[in-house]
Amino acid sequence: MYGTIRRYKVSNPKAFSEKVNAEFINIVRKVPGFISYVAIDEGNGNWASVSLFTTQEGIARSDQLAAEWVAKACPDLVSGPPEITKGPVSVK
Repeated sequence: MYGTIRRYKVSNPKAFSEKVNAEFINIVRKVPGFISYVAIDEGNGNWASVSLFTTQEGIARSDQLAAEWVAKACPDLVSGPPEITKGPVSVK
């Protein structure tokens, strides 16, 4: 199992969460090897997502799709590229 964490700086966490819930979740669920996707509003404009996949290719594709979606769907809500942490899950 592999995971990716993307941390964003957003101007309106509620609006960003609503867009992710309405649009992006349906995109990421179609990535082969998808296991789960959750998001955390960390406060102060910090927002993070955690995705799990069965393969490294899944997390790479998820990161790519997320970047494309943010650029197209809500560039006005996100400041700069996300901080990304990814790799094999070491504790289950």
